[in-house]
Amino acid sequence: MSKVKIGFVPASRGVFSQDLAAQSRAVTIESLKKAGVAPVVPDEKLTSRGLVQSFEDAAKTSALFRSEGVAGVVIGAVNFGNELPAAVTAVEGAPGAPILLFGCTEEGELTYNGARRDSLCGTLSIATALRQRLAKYSFPQVANCPPDDPALIAEFKKFASVCKTVSGVRGSVYGQIGPRPAEFETCAFDELSLLRKFGIRTVPIPLSEVFGLATSLDKPEAVAETVASLKKLYDVEGISQAILERLARLDIVLCDLIDTHGFAAMALQCWNSIQLDYGVSACSIMARINQLKNIPVACEVDIIGALSMQMLALASGNTPILMDWNNRHFKEKDVFSAWHCGVIPAGICEGACKLRPNKIQADIQGSAEKVTGVLDGTLKRGPVTMARVTETPEGGWKLLIVEGEAEPHAGTPPGGNAWVRVSDFDKLYRALLRDFPHHGALVHGHVGAILADAAHFLGLEVVAPLPVKGLE
Repeated sequence: MSKVKIGFVPASRGVFSQDLAAQSRAVTIESLKKAGVAPVVPDEKLTSRGLVQSFEDAAKTSALFRSEGVAGVVIGAVNFGNELPAAVTAVEGAPGAPILLFGCTEEGELTYNGARRDSLCGTLSIATALRQRLAKYSFPQVANCPPDDPALIAEFKKFASVCKTVSGVRGSVYGQIGPRPAEFETCAFDELSLLRKFGIRTVPIPLSEVFGLATSLDKPEAVAETVASLKKLYDVEGISQAILERLARLDIVLCDLIDTHGFAAMALQCWNSIQLDYGVSACSIMARINQLKNIPVACEVDIIGALSMQMLALASGNTPILMDWNNRHFKEKDVFSAWHCGVIPAGICEGACKLRPNKIQADIQGSAEKVTGVLDGTLKRGPVTMARVTETPEGGWKLLIVEGEAEPHAGTPPGGNAWVRVSDFDKLYRALLRDFPHHGALVHGHVGAILADAAHFLGLEVVAPLPVKGLE
C-alpha cells in the first residue's frame, strides 16, 4: 500500500513536562513511520519543540496539514494536552477527515515532585472538544499506552487503511455504462443521493456510444497487444481470433473512457444488449480492467455494488469481485456459493481461468455464437471479507460486513465461483433478507474492522450479523 499522509498533533499543555512531551512526540513519529505512514507534523521551527499548545500553534499546524493534503489526523496527548488547540487543529487542518485519538502513559511511579503527563485525563478533554465540534473520531482498543507499543503501531497501520478508504471513496467518479437490466430493480440507485452522501459523481454513457467506438476503432497495434494480453491471462483454447479482437476493441474503448473521465469504478450492462448488438459477453474484459487497472467493474449496472467493491479494494489493497449470494452447499450448511457468470480476475483464480460462452445467455438465445467472453474459474482459497452498501427506502445508509473463508468443496457451477464458509449462514441470510440485495462484494483478507471504522467516518450504519475480527 502506498504511504498515506497523516497529520500528527502532539497535544501538550505547558504546565506539564515539556521534556516528556517532546520525547513522546519523537517516539510517536517513529511509530507512525513503522506503520507505513507518512507523518506530517510541526517541527521545532514552526512551534515550540514541535508541540501544539496554543491557538497560534493550531493555526500554523492546521495550515501545514491543508498544504500537505493529509488524509487523516492522529491526535496524541503527549501530556495532559490543551484540548481546544488540539481539536481545532484536527477539525480545521483536515475538514471531515478521519481522526484517531490516543494518550501516552506514565513511565513510572507517580511522586510528589516527579514529572508527569496526566494524559489519561487530558485525552478525555480532547475527546469532549471533538464531540462539541461534531467531529467524528476513533481510538485504539487501548487508548492510553506507550507510543511505541506494537499494538498502537498496528492501530496506526489500520488507521492509514481507513483514511485511504474514506478519501478514496469521497469525490469519486463512476462510469455507468448503459441502463440497468429492466428486470433488475435490485440494481437501482439514486444518483443524487449518492452525490450528496459521498460526493460520488456518476457519468452515464450509452451502450450505443461504446459499441460505435469499438466497431470503428482504428488502432491495430493496440488491438493486437490486448489480444496477446487476453491469451496470456486466460485459457482461450477454441476461441476464434475474431471474438478475441472484438473483446479487445471493447477493452480499449472502456479503458479510454476510464482515462478520459477519471473513473474510480464502473458498472456495466453486461446483458443482453451487448450480446445482441455487439456480439460478445463482457465479463472477461471487466475482470481484466479490475485486475490490471485496479478499477472495480460491477455487473448489471450495479453502481452501489461498484461502491462496495471500491471500499473493499481500498481497505485491503486486493482485487475485489462482485458476486451473488447464490446457493447453499448441498452438504455443508454454513458454506455458500459466492458466484457470478464469469468475472473472477485471473490473478485471484485457483489455476487457469477459461474463456467460454455465457451458458445462461446461450440457453436464452439458443446459440453460443454471440455470447462468448465469460470466465470459468474458482476463487483462490483463504480468508475473505464480504461487504454490501445499501440505501434504505427511508433514506438511511447501511454497510454489511461479513468475514469467512474460501474453501474447496464439491461442485463446479459454470462461471466464477467461490465456496465460502461462514460461522452461521442462517443468521447471515436473515440479515440479507432484512436489508440487502442479491449482490455482494468480496475480497481476499479479513478487513472487516477497517471497513467498520471507514463506515463510521462515511456515515454508514454497520450491520455485522456474524463475529468480525477486531470488532467487539
